Amino acid sequence: MITCEEFERQLQEALNHLYDPDYQPSDALCAALGCSIQDGALAVQAIILRAIKDLEPPSDTPLTAHTRQAYDLLHNRFVLRLTQEETADRMHISRTSVHRAQRTAVHVLARKLWEKCLAQQMGESEETAEDLNAQASDWHTQMERELAALQASAPHAVSYVEETINSVLKLREALASPPEAHVEVESVQPGLVAAIHPSVLRQILIAAIRRMAHYTSTGPIAIFARLEDGNVKITLTSTVATGDKRPTESDLVRDLLVPPGVQVEAHVNGDRAFLWVGLPSTGKVTVLVVDDNPDMARFYRRSAEKTSYHIVHTGEGQNLFETIAATAPDIIVLDVMLPDIDGWELLTRLHQDPATRSIPVVVCTVVREEELALSLGAACYLPKPVRSREFIEALDRVLAQAPARASRLPANNAATC
Repeated sequence: MITCEEFERQLQEALNHLYDPDYQPSDALCAALGCSIQDGALAVQAIILRAIKDLEPPSDTPLTAHTRQAYDLLHNRFVLRLTQEETADRMHISRTSVHRAQRTAVHVLARKLWEKCLAQQMGESEETAEDLNAQASDWHTQMERELAALQASAPHAVSYVEETINSVLKLREALASPPEAHVEVESVQPGLVAAIHPSVLRQILIAAIRRMAHYTSTGPIAIFARLEDGNVKITLTSTVATGDKRPTESDLVRDLLVPPGVQVEAHVNGDRAFLWVGLPSTGKVTVLVVDDNPDMARFYRRSAEKTSYHIVHTGEGQNLFETIAATAPDIIVLDVMLPDIDGWELLTRLHQDPATRSIPVVVCTVVREEELALSLGAACYLPKPVRSREFIEALDRVLAQAPARASRLPANNAATC
């Protein structure tokens, strides 16, 4: 019988050739999927597409939920047949994230199909499978109720990420098993605040560290935390055993506490394992776009969907300071080709005025004058045309460099992004 690892490898190959009429699936893959080799690629294609459809979560599932992202990735890549770049734009994530998420999603799909194969091999009835699913559903329902009760007791509670990580690390000796799998904080961006109860975040981190420590072979478990796509991302990584003892992605995330709005992913590459925890940041970050082109405003709004950025638009520069007073933006995106006032003059005034000097300005224009933009006080320069991913990454960087709100970093010097 084909092994689980070989099944996943052949499933990935089948996905890569899903619409190739010359593709010939192996006898072992067809047997595992429950179809005949004589039925060929069309039968394999139908089974895989049906399995992807079965992974679709309920419509009210949060967009950041692991199940939703796995389904969206598979649907975009293998049902809609979008490229990785198109999928990245559609899901508002980077191409690197698409590549990583695709591996995780394929693993989820392989596990679903493999478990179905084992059930058939062992003669398990549909009733038994339904009972197991019901038990899992009851466990998750109970967990969600407890989390909801905790959140209801303190609906506006937030976690100061660096402080919460340090409080978890006070339990170092209890967390690390084996003892040599100690935990080290490599890099935590100051000022990170997540919209999650600190007790919940502590439990997530404790469980994640203990799970990672279980598979760590040598060296420390390193922790990193930073802002990404306007949200908080915590990364744990360590060296793990290889060969038969090598963990899978599902081993690292199985039964972890994942409340709504939180995303947990894992990836194993050779002897390195990575576990990511994505958390919503505190509220929306207001971005004031100053651009007379309404199409650009619509582009910025589409780019900011599913992120913590809220786009406010004005097509006039003449009354910009009144608009700033009314909207209290955290970031300003400025086009210097404005019909009513020179954008360079506006940038100079923004940088000189004590009331607006701390607000980072992203100059996004067709004018190729990066050096001028930075010398006049811009935090970042983006040449048009700009892609969605470039725009969001620029907002992430300037927000970390020169935050306007008290909960964030003190202002730094302007920098190219």
